[in-house]
Amino acid sequence: MHQKPPIVKDHFNKAKDIYLDYAATTPAHTLVLAAFKRAAIKYYGNPNSAHALGLKAANEITKSLRRIRLLLGLPSHYELIPTSGATESNNLALKGIALQYGKFGKTIITTAFEHPSVIASANYLAKQGFNVKIAPSNQWGRVDINELEKLIDDDTILVSVGSINSEIGIRQPIAAIKTMLRQHPKVFFHVDATQSIGKENIDLNGVDLISMAAHKFYGLKGVGLLIKSKRTQLTPIIHGGHSTTLIRRGTPTTELIVSMEKALRIAMINFNENNQNVININRYIREKLNCIKDIIINSTPEDLPYILNISILGKESRSTIKYMSDHGIYISNHTACDSETNTSITILTLTGDKKRADSSVRLSFSYLTTIDEIDRFITILKEYIA
Repeated sequence: MHQKPPIVKDHFNKAKDIYLDYAATTPAHTLVLAAFKRAAIKYYGNPNSAHALGLKAANEITKSLRRIRLLLGLPSHYELIPTSGATESNNLALKGIALQYGKFGKTIITTAFEHPSVIASANYLAKQGFNVKIAPSNQWGRVDINELEKLIDDDTILVSVGSINSEIGIRQPIAAIKTMLRQHPKVFFHVDATQSIGKENIDLNGVDLISMAAHKFYGLKGVGLLIKSKRTQLTPIIHGGHSTTLIRRGTPTTELIVSMEKALRIAMINFNENNQNVININRYIREKLNCIKDIIINSTPEDLPYILNISILGKESRSTIKYMSDHGIYISNHTACDSETNTSITILTLTGDKKRADSSVRLSFSYLTTIDEIDRFITILKEYIA
């Protein structure tokens, strides 16, 4: 068995601080930082340049992207487009398809439980004359495949469904949607897999567009990918001079791309063991929370175990975040990209309960999370409620 590589956690005061916001971002791995430094020193040439140093950097990017594709189990016809992260990838996916295929159809289907970057892109396209439909879901927030298919018509060009909701952890039936869409070959399928990659085994072969970000699996912020199938054409939304890809202009960040490959490779080490550790943490904290009055657990046992959403009735979410932060415990209310309000639109949509939506907070775990940290959180939580 591979030895588990060390993780940088020095910037947390382990005697006091407890980090339970891994769904927002993860601490960078020491080996990822080392890979970044090595690439910055060794491959400093501009990958767009025609000279030897530029070609050397471009070749290193090509090798890293090929290794990432293999790690994800995707065939060679997929193109990996480096981006600044999942937000840019999602924007490029939705807007790129709309610009490319808008003359063939104007309907885009998504869900009510997507990342803000997907929702915002869909809203933007709606203002440009596109017809955005929301796929019906069941009581747990999972897409109803039959109802989804009823929304598809000759005007439909894209279905965009995130594999994991980042606030509750809702697992969407990606495999079933993929199978259903084979009956509709003119419709492209986009999956925001940002919360899945590095945390669960997910078969993305056959998906047309895949979004991901390195900082969700102990990589660095500022780099991600939009992965597209051979059949998928996109109109760029960032224009400029010559680059290593036609879809996204600008100078590729060699160091970040190389470090992203390292992060993904490390995430695959002890994958099953790390996953089981998180499952055990999730079960343990559920048992503790079930014994506390005025706590409602919004995430179901079938949701991704790395995320646990709860409502603390009578306590506004932002007040809870501040209280916990003042005591060295870091959690979130919604997603990090949508944390300025008390009300969770996701919880409100799912439950119809404003009190639960106003008081919901998200805990998110890692294999770094310990039982002692959970016990400390439960102690502070009881004090806060009291």
